[in-house]
Amino acid sequence: MAKRKDKLVRSLGFMHTFFIGLGAIIGGSIVVLIGPTIALSGTLGALFTLIFSSLVATLTALVYTEITSAIPEVGGGYIWAKLTMPRPFPFFAGWINWLAHTMAGTFYALSFAVMFTQLFQGLGFHLGSHLYLVNRMIALALIFVFAYLNYSGTAKVGWFSVLIGVFFVSIILLYGVYGTFLGINPGQLSSALFDSVQFTNLPSIFVSMITVVIAFEGYEILAQTAEEAKSPLKSLPKAILLTLASATFLYLIVTISTMGILGDRAYEFSAFFGDRTVMEAASFLFNYGGPIIALSGLATILSSINSTMFSSSRVLLAMARAGEFPKFFSEIHEKHKTPSKSILFTAAIMAVMSFFMDLLLSAFVVGTLFNLLFIVVNYSGIKLRLLYEKKLNYGFKTPLFPIIPLSGLVVKIFFFFAALIFSPIATLITLGLVALGGVLYKGFFFKYEVEHELPIVTAYGSLIRKDFRVMVLYPSSKKMGIVQVAAHIAKQKDGEVNIAHIIKVPEQTPLSFGSKLIERDAKPLKDITDHLNEIGVPARYIIRVAHSVPDALLASLEQEKIDLLIADLEDEGRLVSRIELARRAFASHPMSGCNLLLVNSFYPYVSYIRAKSIIVLGRENEKSLAQRVEELFPGKEITLRVIESSKREEIMKVIEEIRTSGEEVGIIVFSYSLWSLVRRYKNRIFTPFMVFKRGAFSMEEFKSLFIRWR
Repeated sequence: MAKRKDKLVRSLGFMHTFFIGLGAIIGGSIVVLIGPTIALSGTLGALFTLIFSSLVATLTALVYTEITSAIPEVGGGYIWAKLTMPRPFPFFAGWINWLAHTMAGTFYALSFAVMFTQLFQGLGFHLGSHLYLVNRMIALALIFVFAYLNYSGTAKVGWFSVLIGVFFVSIILLYGVYGTFLGINPGQLSSALFDSVQFTNLPSIFVSMITVVIAFEGYEILAQTAEEAKSPLKSLPKAILLTLASATFLYLIVTISTMGILGDRAYEFSAFFGDRTVMEAASFLFNYGGPIIALSGLATILSSINSTMFSSSRVLLAMARAGEFPKFFSEIHEKHKTPSKSILFTAAIMAVMSFFMDLLLSAFVVGTLFNLLFIVVNYSGIKLRLLYEKKLNYGFKTPLFPIIPLSGLVVKIFFFFAALIFSPIATLITLGLVALGGVLYKGFFFKYEVEHELPIVTAYGSLIRKDFRVMVLYPSSKKMGIVQVAAHIAKQKDGEVNIAHIIKVPEQTPLSFGSKLIERDAKPLKDITDHLNEIGVPARYIIRVAHSVPDALLASLEQEKIDLLIADLEDEGRLVSRIELARRAFASHPMSGCNLLLVNSFYPYVSYIRAKSIIVLGRENEKSLAQRVEELFPGKEITLRVIESSKREEIMKVIEEIRTSGEEVGIIVFSYSLWSLVRRYKNRIFTPFMVFKRGAFSMEEFKSLFIRWR
């Protein structure tokens, strides 16, 4: 078996993502939906139906654009629900998301089979009583083919979407432009719009919108490309908006072309032929027009199968990563860089569905599922902006906030209740599927989520709690000098020492495995803790077993209400190397007063404890740093040296001047802004030194500090 790794590869360019999204929105609807829309709402009413449906879809599309510009992460609506909603609602969002795409893929496979056999029989071939079985076999074959395509590489998925997309867009444009031009000249188009049935009635337009509006909403699939798209912060928002605009244009031009070809017969023709209206109209336009348009429709359906299988497998991947599906679904194939097990499982479910799904009923169920998902997305868009606007770096913001996402939320809720009235069976089936997810969550998936999210914690030590609390990260070098420094600071401040040791367990490994490592690591920590308590410094240790070191560390800092975090400078490369990147990515949001002190453990701890003087190096706007250091080391002589230069060589000259001045130099304390400039020269600093950073950075920024730690 090939080895797996947990990282996807960015192989989708803008053109790939655009056609993946366009294929999902167009589907086969552009061929089969126009006739029923004209028949239901009238000729002019059909245009209003398409325009209004596009505007309704835009409300949610803008929310997708905003969130993907700030959080380009696989999972889409499911991930956003996890950030804004309590358990178990995120699971239901993911369950609905995965189920909607899986059923949609099966629906498209069956639709292709039905259209293909109709085209086949139209050429004079008869399948007789075997038609049902033939349709199911074709659908099954398509599912297996696209499962292999998705399994074998994301780039292949993208290029298939591009090739198929260019093919069907070319045919649609040819039909649309030629038919429109043909209709304008002799006045056929004006006859269709004004002499034919312009409207049936407004309720009919509304009913027509219930089915049409879902056809526009394939942008959830674009959100699933976030970890495989190149430059997702720029390309995905652009792809979402351009895809929706292009799809709207194509739907309108096909509708106008059909009316231009049929003239004042457009309404009666559509009422008679229904979903075959566009193909029949094309046969009037040019030889073999009907079969050519049918081939175009088949091509769009193939693109939709490809897109929905891609999306459903990524939702499953995201849920497995978060612990709400078994972990092996999060495995990435080492060679192909695809979520292979998620793809194969999704394909297996689609294959089973293909044998018993009813085509018409399943279309309504899929639409209702997506409607529920979009309710969650609009709600999440509002909550994310309210909670994290200052913390997230948005590449695009929805205008007129919160009016647009709130309008989208209200409209989606309205459509859900409308579906309950106009298609009660489909709505009840949808609610039954959601309830099935609840049963599975309660009886099976909940244990995976708990195991993933709740780290194993072991604590030991003094029960006496002090107001001033120091936390020491158990150093990877096992040099315990920084613990003595922490004890000295805690004693001076009448505080306590907390030693934090975090054992990281791979995502695919149960946390219970890490419990075996606790016994191994607890013995030295117990000895250190007992020693500190004996010398009068209240101390305790905490061992956490977790999948995420940053999450576990943040949990410890919050729960223990830590004032000062101390770490070994040898861990600095992994600890804070990404601080400036994080600062650019997240706006500043103070984190409950936790300061950070990095200690150079190359020098013995007595160098720091017995030193009589400290020279603080900082910027003009960092003068308060000296006061902070004095609070940590009372009784020592504190001197502030302001350095405004940003040149490393000049800063190093100042340090050398201090060392050779003839005055007694105890400790040098750098502000982090200066330290970031001279970090690479640390071996040329021949005196004990520390780095101090005030806790005025965001929780997300702080989390980024520890992304690569250990």
